[in-house]
Amino acid sequence: MTKTLLAGSSAVALVLAVSGSPWALAKVEAAGGPGDLLAAHQIVATSCKQARGFRRIHMKGGTKFAREGEVFAFEPRVIRAERCEEVEIVLENTDSVRHALMLPGLNPMFTLEFTGRGVKSLRFVTPDEDITLEFHCHVETHEKMGMLGTLIVGKGGEPAAHEAPPPEAKRLHEGVGVVIAVLPRKSRIIVDHEEIEGFMAAMEMSYVVTPVTLLQGLEPGDKVRFTIDANIRKIVDIAPLGE
Repeated sequence: MTKTLLAGSSAVALVLAVSGSPWALAKVEAAGGPGDLLAAHQIVATSCKQARGFRRIHMKGGTKFAREGEVFAFEPRVIRAERCEEVEIVLENTDSVRHALMLPGLNPMFTLEFTGRGVKSLRFVTPDEDITLEFHCHVETHEKMGMLGTLIVGKGGEPAAHEAPPPEAKRLHEGVGVVIAVLPRKSRIIVDHEEIEGFMAAMEMSYVVTPVTLLQGLEPGDKVRFTIDANIRKIVDIAPLGE
């Protein structure tokens, strides 16, 4: 199972719901509301540059851990670590489908994913603050079906408030990826991009492009370099990369 996330203002999502099935259209909520996926992936804490300890956490994910009214779940749902601690997540996928454990509020963003039964592990470093971060399965419908939980760092607590930059202060981020689809009628492009440092983990994402004329000449399979204005969450420059 794969999916495409949407960025920018209210839009129509293209979701590949089941491997081998055609693209289906599904409405998402307006930007700024609960359906704003980029807002849900906003960074609220940054990993320590130097870890002061180490912890290994064994987790499982799948249908067998779901409670009443759920389809999927992680076990455990609450994990704990100390401040500035290197954490190794050892995840067992007990289902035949894709599961993806993501800590979207952490910089750099942590994502451990794979398809089918088995065990994989990956490490991250906790921030130097008492904070509670949410984690979830990055497969869109799985989080809604119960696959989410919390990481308590130190004593836990709400993320510190961050002042928004003034509207005139642009926050530009550069990315590199491969074009999956070009949708000029919706002023959108779907691109499978590498990690965009300080903005977004590597993933397949749909972005609004402004002006729409930037899409001219682009085709699926093209490797491109693009610039995102984080304040408006739109691609403001994009061009093919030379061979």
